[in-house]
Parts: sequence; C-alpha cells; structure tokens
Amino acid sequence: MDDSKAVFSRNLARYMEREGKSRVEICHDLDISYYTFTDWIKGKKLPRMNKVQMLAEYFGIKVSDLIEEKPTAT
Repeated sequence: MDDSKAVFSRNLARYMEREGKSRVEICHDLDISYYTFTDWIKGKKLPRMNKVQMLAEYFGIKVSDLIEEKPTAT
C-alpha cells in the first residue's frame, strides 16, 4: 500500500467507526459504488478530490482530516 492510500484508508475507517457508519450506508447516502468505496477502504485506490471533499462534508470534518497522517489518539 502506498503511503497516501494507507493514510486515507486509516482515516476513513476511523471516521466511519466514530460515526457508526457502514460502507453500505455511506455508498447509499453519497451515491458511490460499493466496489469503489471498498477499494478506498482497503487502500487499493485513492478517491478524486471531489469525492474526498464530499466525504469530509458527510463526516463534518476537514479534507485534511482524511488525507493527512493523524495521531491515533482521538
């Protein structure tokens, strides 16, 4: 896994857990393909910036919260 993909994957999983959201819920709410989202969460691919922005707005966070390395303690 490339570093930026791994960072995004970890951060996305953290916010999903914090908000109690499943992949199915997020894909339905944001009209994202389940398979595409699975690639993001597994760190296989990075979403385009417009999708990162959409996810940040969905979780009520900054784009940087998803794409930058964060300390594990929240």
